[in-house]
Amino acid sequence: MTEQKRIGVVTGVTSGILTAVMDQEIKTLALELNGKLYYIGQIGSYVLVPVGKIIVVAMVSEFKKIDFSENGKLSQRCIMELSLVGTVKAGRYERGVSVIPPVDSPVFIAEDADLTAVFSVFRKYGFSVGTLSLFERERAYLDPNKFFGKHLAILGSSGSGKSCTVSSILQKVAVYPDTNIIILDIHNEYSNAFPATSQHLNIAELELPYWLMNLAELQETFIDDRDENSATQLTVFKDLIVSSKKGKNPGLADVLTVDTPVYFDLAEVRAKIQYYDTEKITGLTGSGAKEGPFYGKFTRFLVRLDSRLNDPRYAFMFKPKEFIQSSTFKDLLGKIFGHTQESRITIMDLSGVPFDIVNTIVSLLARLTFDFNFWNASRRDFPILLVFEEAHNYLPSGGVASAARRTVERIAKEGRKYGVSCMIVSQRPAEVSETILSQCNNFVILRLTNPVDQGYVGKLMSDTFSGLIDTLPSLRQGEALIVGEAIPMPLRVQIDFPDPEPSSADIKFFDKWKQSEVRTEIPDVVNRWWHQQRG
Repeated sequence: MTEQKRIGVVTGVTSGILTAVMDQEIKTLALELNGKLYYIGQIGSYVLVPVGKIIVVAMVSEFKKIDFSENGKLSQRCIMELSLVGTVKAGRYERGVSVIPPVDSPVFIAEDADLTAVFSVFRKYGFSVGTLSLFERERAYLDPNKFFGKHLAILGSSGSGKSCTVSSILQKVAVYPDTNIIILDIHNEYSNAFPATSQHLNIAELELPYWLMNLAELQETFIDDRDENSATQLTVFKDLIVSSKKGKNPGLADVLTVDTPVYFDLAEVRAKIQYYDTEKITGLTGSGAKEGPFYGKFTRFLVRLDSRLNDPRYAFMFKPKEFIQSSTFKDLLGKIFGHTQESRITIMDLSGVPFDIVNTIVSLLARLTFDFNFWNASRRDFPILLVFEEAHNYLPSGGVASAARRTVERIAKEGRKYGVSCMIVSQRPAEVSETILSQCNNFVILRLTNPVDQGYVGKLMSDTFSGLIDTLPSLRQGEALIVGEAIPMPLRVQIDFPDPEPSSADIKFFDKWKQSEVRTEIPDVVNRWWHQQRG
């Protein structure tokens, strides 16, 4: 370390934070090194603290000027709070700190060349998501295996650039021949971002037959837990489903369960429940008929069931035309997972799915993905990334856990063992299941303006970096704070802009009010509304 780079000395030490005072000889915070100007004490910038043969890397988390007493004289000095992030040993960077610098250790500013050495370990993967905000000539390199394999959360307020960030990151891996990514696209935003490397599946047209649902999903769809007869309804419903599955699949009768994804006849099950609900039993003595044991206990269940079966919005699930035999199950999985050389990303368009059944659809798709790799002997060679867009809508933190939340929580806890990873995308992290977010090892945090969300994200991060939360409201569009195992240290990064971009750009109200290029035809809108056809 050259004396030219020295900026101060350590005056206080805790387990993860150093306090340093700036040298009195420094008269300006601007320091020129090798033709480039650096600013001492800039929040998020890095410093180096040598300890013997190793160098501790720390990040400036607080910088202030205070009254400082030295040799009985009072003067104003600049004080820095430094968060410890890593160590350089023999020219090789390692996350974490094994040796805490003692008091009186000198502090040196880190320049571009120092950061290049830090990133050299990660540079070998050739995977970069953007440029460092404080060092615009330096790329931010990550370990992609840890980035995608240990669950990832992309969080940010509306308009902060989440969809562009997701698209930019996924475009970088969509070029590889064996990429397997499934995007649950609530608003049909991502088709434009992957025109040549994706297949677009409109769920309302694809068909997701009811017989793929497990008991928890069927219960959530058809049974009202507030009904006093719900326990009876569930027991009888379960038994009839198992009976129908065994009847339609005699070759599997000895091994199948209520959750085995094989065909059963829902109309047949409904007819038997209708019979139980109206059954009357005639006495042995020929006396008047009396009500059967289930008489009247399925009335509300049948109303709920019929409302689903007769609603054309649910036809893709309850009135399948293509997948009406167990043998068609492999054909459906082939559509979802059978990627071609051109299409490595499957976009599941949920925009046409009724909102009250989105929970069940998400649960079904996520569970099918998990179960597919659970039973896949080649799972280690077939890793799958599940992208949950607008996750706060169906993976809530409070209330009774929905089928979707239970399924994704299981994937968050166990999926990594079976080659299934999650990307959680949300503008309201405080409303997303804490169990799911706590399992994420990497965070890409864009601008967050809500204090509740800021505090929630702060709880998920290490106390060492909690001071970085204060920078979240001031991030630029597309700029993110990246924290986690996949990077050498917390980084403030300007994410590369996607090419092409998703269909998530803000509508230019003022420009359109001045002169719109397309006129709105009300009869056309009404016709689309009636026929449930989105433009």
